[in-house]
Amino acid sequence: MQRILLFFIKYNGVFAFFVLQGIALFMYFTRNSNSNKQAFISSANRLVGGVYESTSQITHYWNLSAVNDSLARENAELKMKLPSSKFSSLVHPNEVKDSTLQQHYRYFEAKVINNTIHRPRNFLTINKGTQQGLNPNSGVLNGNGKGIVGVAQKVSNNYAVVMSILNLDTRISAKILRTNNFGIMVWDGLDSRYMTLESVPKHADIHKGDTIVTSGYSTIFPEGILIGAIDSFYKAPGVNFYTIKVALFNDMNRVQYVYVVSNLLKEERIKLEEEVNND
Repeated sequence: MQRILLFFIKYNGVFAFFVLQGIALFMYFTRNSNSNKQAFISSANRLVGGVYESTSQITHYWNLSAVNDSLARENAELKMKLPSSKFSSLVHPNEVKDSTLQQHYRYFEAKVINNTIHRPRNFLTINKGTQQGLNPNSGVLNGNGKGIVGVAQKVSNNYAVVMSILNLDTRISAKILRTNNFGIMVWDGLDSRYMTLESVPKHADIHKGDTIVTSGYSTIFPEGILIGAIDSFYKAPGVNFYTIKVALFNDMNRVQYVYVVSNLLKEERIKLEEEVNND
């Protein structure tokens, strides 16, 4: 009982305020006209409505973020169902009519939480790591379905640092979609909108606007991932290869969501090729 009395004594000013406020409102409604009452109620409704609208907008914003994450997960699952993400495990073609497709590439979504584009060697940080199944040397694709982002290098439990394609050390195996002539994509450190396709032989049929895609020759990216389109090309005197300027499909300054792609057969292939090279 003593604690209750001390509580009322401590906050007596607050209680007095609410009592006086109640008396004032009572006198206002009993002594004023209906029009004044309606004006008061209307003002109160506008205030409450504004609060509800602001709350709704905030809730809608966070709901959109949740929807984006959900759609990204669904898209990753759909990508794993594409024929390019499978391989045939058919062993005896004369005995079995239908081949069984097994998973070759695994996709999962991630969000970019840090990114640079203005350095000679740029990197991104994404919010997935070993606990989510991400391994070093996994490919990273743009979440909008066009363009590659880079290759995961350093991986912790919940994060990964990705070497951006805008990095002087980048080497991506790519090809001209129309002709299948392949080369190596590199970055010269100058313009984030362009990369260079090197080592395409001078006899190749090249046109401005030709689409450049991943070749599938590396163990990192599946074949056919869109990279960009040929902007210009030339042959230096005495050189047997083209230097091809490629306009990237994706804007590396605006990348937010990405897909990480892991080659489930990478270790087997690397081991076999190392055995051949060591013979």
